[in-house]
Amino acid sequence: MLQYSIPAINNSDLLITMTQNTRAMSLFHLGLNEVCTAMRICIDSKEAIKRFEMSFLNEIRGCVFLKSTPEFTVAGQKFGPFQKGDRSEMPNWVIEKLLQSEYVDIAPEDAYESLRRLQNLYREEEKNPHKFQTFQPFLYTAIARKTTRLQSDKTSMDPRKYEEVEMLRKMTPFLVETRLSKILRVAKSGAYQEKRQQMAHEERWLCEELAGLLSGWRQNIME
Repeated sequence: MLQYSIPAINNSDLLITMTQNTRAMSLFHLGLNEVCTAMRICIDSKEAIKRFEMSFLNEIRGCVFLKSTPEFTVAGQKFGPFQKGDRSEMPNWVIEKLLQSEYVDIAPEDAYESLRRLQNLYREEEKNPHKFQTFQPFLYTAIARKTTRLQSDKTSMDPRKYEEVEMLRKMTPFLVETRLSKILRVAKSGAYQEKRQQMAHEERWLCEELAGLLSGWRQNIME
């Protein structure tokens, strides 16, 4: 008959093993929680972006009429009549309808998504990759809405509009990536309150989420 000998287990070794296993299990749950948090952030970001878009559409901006426009009514409110060169202030969702029919252009001082403004931001980010410059709060939403509007009718798009769409496609990813690295640094350093006024709405939301996530991660990993 075969006989097996069971090695003696030292109590201190057993305690160490149990402690290691407990620690490993805690780290596993911590990692699982982080994955769940990341998934929640991804889902919540879509909802947040939709909220910012609704806020943008209701934001009041100035516009300049490009031609004579008869009186019109929007949501029970009357506007006009207007003559060429007249200025008015309206919600963005009204301005977008007028832009599609080429009745107006956005007032220069309010056109923060204009190609010239974006080119200036682009050049500044290239020259000073570590400087945190100020972005208009609705910048990303305005760029997205403008790009969609310009692409809405490709068959009638003139060469200038096509070129503008291509420039927007080129600059937007660069701006997003350079800003993302800066937002990560701000979230890590705890300087969010100091920098938040220089951020777009989407950046503020992301920085708050990252700051909370990093703070909780630090606390849990140090326990």
